[in-house]
Amino acid sequence: MNPDLAMPAVIEPLGDCAVIVSWPGVSRDDVAQRIQRMARAIQEHWHHGFECVVPAFASLTLHYSPTQIQWRDVRDFIEAAMAIAVDLECPERPVIEIPTCYDLPFALDLAELAERHGLATTDIIRMHSKAVYTVRMIGFSPGFPYLAGLPDRLITPRKNSPRLKVPAGSVAIGGHQTGIYSIETPGGWNIIGRTPTRLFLPENDPPCLLQAGDRVRFVPITAETFSELQVHV
Repeated sequence: MNPDLAMPAVIEPLGDCAVIVSWPGVSRDDVAQRIQRMARAIQEHWHHGFECVVPAFASLTLHYSPTQIQWRDVRDFIEAAMAIAVDLECPERPVIEIPTCYDLPFALDLAELAERHGLATTDIIRMHSKAVYTVRMIGFSPGFPYLAGLPDRLITPRKNSPRLKVPAGSVAIGGHQTGIYSIETPGGWNIIGRTPTRLFLPENDPPCLLQAGDRVRFVPITAETFSELQVHV
């Protein structure tokens, strides 16, 4: 057993039909491991009164039906799941490749980032596409992945003035993270490319292409290849 994983968590009700589990003061990487193990333990011992489990950056939320299971029983279940999670192994997931075009007109902020960091645009593309990222959570729009693993040289604050419309598929950097706009929304992240891959498909089950814990790599493609792939999406 990893003694670090045995550190206590905080279990709190979130309204009358959800419970949130958090680990205050624990490092981001350690929390990510605990969240993955907890999610797996809950899913492997699913109760009919549960509705969904939602992993986030520093917490995990379990939604349940109060007509099917009471709060005290949910709390007991969470405590039992913690004991199970300590010894669970989370196999490394295969890398999902996301084809990405870093050319204009898709890379709206690439030149600005290059100037800001004193790098060539080719350096930014190389560093961004070489890294392997981990999906920490899905939000703020359906299917939008928050990806950890951005190289330190590419850390960039969000834009002072968000755009009113960011096209679906836009690949962006915001602070220490990179992400992909799954649908057209307003947004303040720095856009460095776009993928023809659809991340949110409401007709599918599950509707989101990526899930928390998935590993991702961006694969550079030409504008011509982008157009060819988009036709088949």
